[in-house]
Amino acid sequence: MISLFKSGSKSLLGVDIGSSYIKLLGLSKHSGNINVDCYAVVHLPEGAVIDNNVQDVPVVAEALEKGLRLAGTRIKHAATSVPTSVVIVKQLEFSKSFSEDELEDQIKVEADQFIPYPLDEVASDFQIQGESETSPELNEVLLVACRQDSIQSREDSVNGAGMLCDVIDVDTYAIERVFPVLAEIHDLLDKTVGLVDIGASSMTLYVLENGEVIYSREQAFGGNDLTHSLTQVSDMSVDEVERAKKANELSDDLVQGYINPFKQTTAQQISRSIQFYYSSGTHGEIETLLLMGGIAALPGIDATVSRELGIKTEVADPFSAMTIDSRINRHKFDPEAPSLVLACGLALRSFAE
Repeated sequence: MISLFKSGSKSLLGVDIGSSYIKLLGLSKHSGNINVDCYAVVHLPEGAVIDNNVQDVPVVAEALEKGLRLAGTRIKHAATSVPTSVVIVKQLEFSKSFSEDELEDQIKVEADQFIPYPLDEVASDFQIQGESETSPELNEVLLVACRQDSIQSREDSVNGAGMLCDVIDVDTYAIERVFPVLAEIHDLLDKTVGLVDIGASSMTLYVLENGEVIYSREQAFGGNDLTHSLTQVSDMSVDEVERAKKANELSDDLVQGYINPFKQTTAQQISRSIQFYYSSGTHGEIETLLLMGGIAALPGIDATVSRELGIKTEVADPFSAMTIDSRINRHKFDPEAPSLVLACGLALRSFAE
């Protein structure tokens, strides 16, 4: 059985490989305080990552190499992740009497019943979570599995950049890892929270109760269309458009004609995802929304969503509780903060016991 989650080293660089950008983040801890040591955001050429799959490993590896140079870090061990949408998660129960090898064999038998791929094409890992609530003779076991090629292409990209990919995580677990930081900053303890990750080509709604993701849904919606429209009607490149969007430096005509309508559309798409959540079962009502991802950096998008949906909405910022290294340019870092939340969750693996 191939390990999906390798054991990590003391210091891990969080590597978030998106459809249009790769994000790197390095953290350290001193006297209980978390410090942001380095970061980088690098644009990926179109087609390098499609539908959550790395299509061109050398191109992604080259972007990661560039990111390492920009970050100016010597950290060589990395944690990256696969999207929740490509992962199968199953809660199982097995006898406590099984040895580790016997348990592994039993899990393979069980997995073959519900994994829709040949097992030799699957990477998986399991974790014993404790005694079953219904039977003291059984242990609850969490099984996580996905196609091997989804793992391999990301691992090869990281290793190809001269790093060592110590950890392949899942986006959901990275979100759960960073959430306690967000909960303290945004006063979200004991609340049902919707965390909305809006990237270049997809949007994912995570609903958390008691710090655990109880629901997630990904849909095809993101900022690529907005970016392409702005490049077509202006003389700016993609990178220039991205910087201008986050810095609120676009002309009034572009804001009125493109940015504001896109904010409205984003609010409608979030509302649609929330309705799917409510129709999925008897879950708690979402009390607060947090926005993350590149689109969350659009000035005023939180106010638009809050007004349209009638739900308190804020932009996720785990870094307001951290010390930012003096070498980091805050003027550049602060607008990127919402897009670095997932990388932060990955980098926090450095401190896992």
